Amino acid sequence: MLMEIRGTRLYVDQRGPEDAPALLYLHGGPGSGSYDFMSFQGDHLSQRLRLIGVDQRGVQHSDPLDGPVTEHDVIADFEALRAALGLETWSILGHSYGGRLALRYAVMHPDAVTKVIFENPPWDMVLVTDTLVRAALKLLPGVEFPTHEGPATKEMWDHRIALVGRLGDRRMEIYLGPEASGLQLPADTELSDEIQARASRFAEEITSTPGFLESLLPQLAQLTRPALLIKGEHDPVTSPEEISRFQSDVAGGTYYYATGAGHFVHAEQPAAYTELVTGFVLSA
Repeated sequence: MLMEIRGTRLYVDQRGPEDAPALLYLHGGPGSGSYDFMSFQGDHLSQRLRLIGVDQRGVQHSDPLDGPVTEHDVIADFEALRAALGLETWSILGHSYGGRLALRYAVMHPDAVTKVIFENPPWDMVLVTDTLVRAALKLLPGVEFPTHEGPATKEMWDHRIALVGRLGDRRMEIYLGPEASGLQLPADTELSDEIQARASRFAEEITSTPGFLESLLPQLAQLTRPALLIKGEHDPVTSPEEISRFQSDVAGGTYYYATGAGHFVHAEQPAAYTELVTGFVLSA
């Protein structure tokens, strides 16, 4: 359903018992939408949780963007959505870019968060694109690694993402574990081109803002709620340095290494993922 939130309408997909512990899903991309995750996990996580998937403003089934958008806008949308749903607290789960938003939200609104889960998140864009490009270069013989010194810049981001884009139809090969070769994301075939195209507009806007390039690694030490980091063995996004910072800086943080999986653990190992996430959310 569409809900009026801060001057726009957000598409919200709610599943599961209303009196069950609530879990908000924050999608990645930027601009990917919640359709794929809800297709793989919606009916499973909602067996024991109140699962809430939301398309961020301008994305997929939410109203198209009519102006700029920042990460702080998206965080404010989440908080306004919580109030609109009448929830005192909820747990949050961020996949990929959504894991970056989950960290921001948990630090900015700790009293609203019960648990926080990160699945292959990008907290530092220099480290993330280092890891991503190195994975891509294995399929691009003869291409030199684009070195970068200092903090992340828009030019660095655009150059490195364009390099990964040279993989074309082979791009998914670097994101999937070997057992999931050929996995199809439902949105690619089940949603219209017009709906899918909204991702590009969102990504163009959000990646042009200073906040997108800010390293969030210092915020890990500010987490005050139980946190779970899920890392796929073959994931090309989250760097070893980011994992190390999570393990050293997050008090009581839990690290789960998904052997055999890639970037989409929720789709590649769905049954194990459901049990892991449900157990973490329901744990005392």
